[in-house]
Amino acid sequence: MKILDEVHDSMDLQATAARIRQALDTLRNFTATPGKGVTRLPYTTEAKQACSFLREIIEDAGLQVRLDNSGALIGRLEGVVSETVMIGSHFDSVKNGGAFDGIAGVVCAIEVARALAEDKVQPYYSLEVIATNDEEGARFHAGLFTGKVMAGQISVADLQAHTDENGISIYQAMEAFGLHPDEIQNHVRNDIKAFMEIHIEQGPVLEAEEKQIGIVDVIVGIKRALITVHGRADHSGTMPMHMRKDALELATKAISKISDRARNYPGSVATVGFLQVEPNVMNIIPQKVSFTVDIRGTDEEVIKEQYAALETDLQHLSDTMDMKVNAEDLLWEKPVAMDEYLRNSIELACDNHGFTYMHLPSGAGHDAQIFAERFPTAMIFVPSENGRSHCPEEYSNVEDLAAATQVMYDVVAQALSNK
Repeated sequence: MKILDEVHDSMDLQATAARIRQALDTLRNFTATPGKGVTRLPYTTEAKQACSFLREIIEDAGLQVRLDNSGALIGRLEGVVSETVMIGSHFDSVKNGGAFDGIAGVVCAIEVARALAEDKVQPYYSLEVIATNDEEGARFHAGLFTGKVMAGQISVADLQAHTDENGISIYQAMEAFGLHPDEIQNHVRNDIKAFMEIHIEQGPVLEAEEKQIGIVDVIVGIKRALITVHGRADHSGTMPMHMRKDALELATKAISKISDRARNYPGSVATVGFLQVEPNVMNIIPQKVSFTVDIRGTDEEVIKEQYAALETDLQHLSDTMDMKVNAEDLLWEKPVAMDEYLRNSIELACDNHGFTYMHLPSGAGHDAQIFAERFPTAMIFVPSENGRSHCPEEYSNVEDLAAATQVMYDVVAQALSNK
């Protein structure tokens, strides 16, 4: 087997697109909500099914496969040296999500590896295809889990602290999945040379601009928090308005300012996507309300300003309405730029193959933002039909995914060589 030292001929994009379609059609069936989108949460039966199938096609592509201690599935093509170029995305989903978010990038990465293996060449650097776990944070309200484990950012205490809606902790879920939560800090990766991820855009820009490929320049920062308001349950008909401690009233007054505040900062977005009311009975004043806030933007200080303003609102309302308010930090990821050299390489590959492209930021968080804090990282976007994502209607054209796969192949083949 000769050593890879150059970018090889173009891939068969028609055959690549067909394999991508077939794999995604199979993977969409591994869901807890058949007929209502893809729900594939971490450490579930559906996750096991997806891992089993991915293991088959990764092995078929010619790689050795293992499950790491975060629950990520990794296929490896050994190079001359152990330093590793890693490609992939996540295989978990949100609740009632789509069949392309994350998992399409995993399937594309497998196709890149397949093409390299079929070239019968040994790379100088090793290659790994990764299907990361719990990127979304949909079950335990955290997210970007595999990347954080590889960076040594997760402790056993963290695993015990985060629970799902049934009170099951990450620690317990990992044990049930056959992993070793007590060893979570023993799996830091310092051998990674670069990381690349193909992902659907999850927005409308590429489609509107009629571009096949998006080259991500920066991934937005994300601040997430869980706000809990503690009021008092009373009869809705007999308790006078001036004597009430209505937790929902306080919550809605704070929530009503969040979106308008974000509109004052160009490029920022803010969302309250989760709201839980207790006891949630028509004729009882709510005694407890929990809601999440998700603030995103390309400017770290702007994100901080918006969250500080929310904290000020909550403190004022707590004082004036005589209720207790707690805020629990769920996630804080700073905006992070993608590697300039890799971005230029993606652009060159697009030019060489005649693919239309544009540069843009990523408004969604991705595994790449964790990896980019430690080593060169790049992202390739493909268009999302009507900009839809995190819903059953999510769709991206497999021909665009095949084009992105070709671009990644070119860049990765160059990255794997000793040049």
